Amino acid sequence: MSVLITGGAGLLGRALIEVAPEAQRAEITWHNDRPERVEGVKQHRCDLTQPLAFFTLAERRRPDLVIHTAYARTDHHATIDMTSEVATACHSLEVPLVHVSSDVVFDGTADFYDETAAPSPLHAYGHAKARCEGIVAENCPDAAIVRTSLIVAPDASDASSSWLVDSLRRGERVTLFGDEYRCPIWATDLARLLWDLVALERSERRGVWHLVGPERLSRVELGVAIAARLGLDASLIDSASSDSMAEPRPKNLTLTSTRAARLPSRPRRVSTVETYGSSK
Repeated sequence: MSVLITGGAGLLGRALIEVAPEAQRAEITWHNDRPERVEGVKQHRCDLTQPLAFFTLAERRRPDLVIHTAYARTDHHATIDMTSEVATACHSLEVPLVHVSSDVVFDGTADFYDETAAPSPLHAYGHAKARCEGIVAENCPDAAIVRTSLIVAPDASDASSSWLVDSLRRGERVTLFGDEYRCPIWATDLARLLWDLVALERSERRGVWHLVGPERLSRVELGVAIAARLGLDASLIDSASSDSMAEPRPKNLTLTSTRAARLPSRPRRVSTVETYGSSK
């Protein structure tokens, strides 16, 4: 099967290539930062925000499936535009789509959220991701919409960890939210789950999936685990409430993963020092 992955230079895109099954012929798109070359993996520079850019590429490459991981970290309109271009292209070319979304489509007021929960975004990024889900559902009714959580890298190079590690290495105090809970997941564990999805029949794959880690951690708890893994001073981590932020933030984004139980891969805990050192 030929699979075209958007956002190939990102953490998840790289992980998808790293753990890709031999039976899958993966190709990637990138735009700003060209990823390292991987033997056998074709790379295509493509600005997904430009009208018909992705359609032109997909029409030429004719993938059997698209995994859409690309997003703009701060430009929410660009994130929506990218998803619109990918979804409409997949609709026009009748290509199955696996769309990666986020737990931030919820407001964090419930005890937990299952796959049937309706989006209730609280902030701008959440609204953008919820809008993207709607675009995908409208254009590609058979698509898989995957909500995930904080994606963690073993070397702490992910956006949630890198600034923390840099600060602790300089001996600086850092403040993390003690009242904001997520279900973080290893990048390679999420990638394996996505490949499990790809292997399903289209009728089995369709709909919403929650692919997250097996534990609920506060930002402080995750930060302490990262510090322990890297031998840094966790006593420099202070706890604060997210109520101090100007823009409201969802506090409890605990997702249940009922459908994921049927997939063969099992995500590991990220809080345990012994497992935090390896993504294999």
